[in-house]
Amino acid sequence: MTVNDYLQQNQQRFINYLAELISTRSLSETGEGIDETIEYLTTLLQDLLQAEVQVIATEGHPVILATLSPGKAQSYLFYGHYDVQSVGNTAAWNTAPFSLTEAAGRFYGRGCGDNKGQLLAQILGIYTYRQLYGELPFTLHLFIEGEEEIGSPHLKPTVHALRQQVLADVDDVFVMDGSFSQSGKHVLRLGNRGVLAFRLSTRVADHDLHSGNFGNVNRDAATELVALLNRLVDPTSYRVKIPGFYDQVQNPSPAEERWLSQLPAPQNVPSPLFSSQQDYYQRLMFTPTLTINGLSSGYEGKQSKTIIPHQATAVVDCRLVAGQNCQRVKEQIKTVLADELKNGRAQIEFLAELNPTKMDSSLPLIDRVRQAIKRGTGDCLVEPVMPGSVPNYIWVDELHVPVFTIPLANYDQHNHAPNENLTKTAFWEGISLIAHLCDELGKATKERG
Repeated sequence: MTVNDYLQQNQQRFINYLAELISTRSLSETGEGIDETIEYLTTLLQDLLQAEVQVIATEGHPVILATLSPGKAQSYLFYGHYDVQSVGNTAAWNTAPFSLTEAAGRFYGRGCGDNKGQLLAQILGIYTYRQLYGELPFTLHLFIEGEEEIGSPHLKPTVHALRQQVLADVDDVFVMDGSFSQSGKHVLRLGNRGVLAFRLSTRVADHDLHSGNFGNVNRDAATELVALLNRLVDPTSYRVKIPGFYDQVQNPSPAEERWLSQLPAPQNVPSPLFSSQQDYYQRLMFTPTLTINGLSSGYEGKQSKTIIPHQATAVVDCRLVAGQNCQRVKEQIKTVLADELKNGRAQIEFLAELNPTKMDSSLPLIDRVRQAIKRGTGDCLVEPVMPGSVPNYIWVDELHVPVFTIPLANYDQHNHAPNENLTKTAFWEGISLIAHLCDELGKATKERG
């Protein structure tokens, strides 16, 4: 019997599992439904997979750690998360957010795409493999987090605490989260950009001043801020002007260049800066940025108000690439602004730090993973770097192992928004992909052995 035959035979049963999981609310922001979801998943993992399940307390919501086939020569970790975003405006939903609804070839409900549908695809893919082929030929750890939607504040200390214990044997990590290509093809991602966000402020008085009484005799907070921002980034080329910012940036390897050339043509870019498809992906994946997210100062009404703003603020983020790290870039920024920070004419507050990752393009396991994705879905694109930022650096820093990201949800899943969905095709292909991934990892285990 093939994997697809087995999925056909068990279609309604697997949909029922999805409906049950969607009905548990698991809102990490408020804690609503967390205990109910943990109880449901614990029972499911024990009943379906006969897994050894630990519920690991953190300073926030617990982590579920399920282990299958312990003691094998090779060990892999699959990551997912059970928490979901809040519903937001219920009037904007066409269906009940916590009741699975099938319509027009899609499953609707909060968490369908991010990440309960993808998490269940992992569980059911492993289950399908075991039903068809028996025990896994490697040890598998399912690491299921409960705080991803609030920034994973306790992921790093939890992995750190476990790295010398149950996770000491992990050889590779697989992250099943995100969306695959807008073209509909599934992807393997081998890295991600990091992010460093900060708030930069200037202040020249305790209150706004009259521009007639104080113009030309008092500094303007908004002008001061714009001048500082112009020292950080060129407003015409968008190139970052911070000395040393690009020094550690790594160019794509020949294999990565080939993978870039196979990606779909860019779409829906309102004001393009790129000159070609290759330049588009080079900028998105291998070039760091400095972006002004927002500016606030003075009067912004419809009429005129002749004032000198007494304070001004900009929120900024830097997307970092392989070779860079947040600490080094922080120091570079503070060096550029050293005089203003020292004399109090500027203040800086760092808001978020997440280091980039990128795996070696020659890793032998890449071919096995690509083959699994092709067997499960029909095709596979390789993205050397995910343009967005996820905390994959934690696995690299704490476990010192490669990290592969395999998103199982459609591009238009509406995660974090009303009418979140997962296409039926994506759900069944996700289960098939995981079953084939288990098979390919078994082959890789024999090769390594």
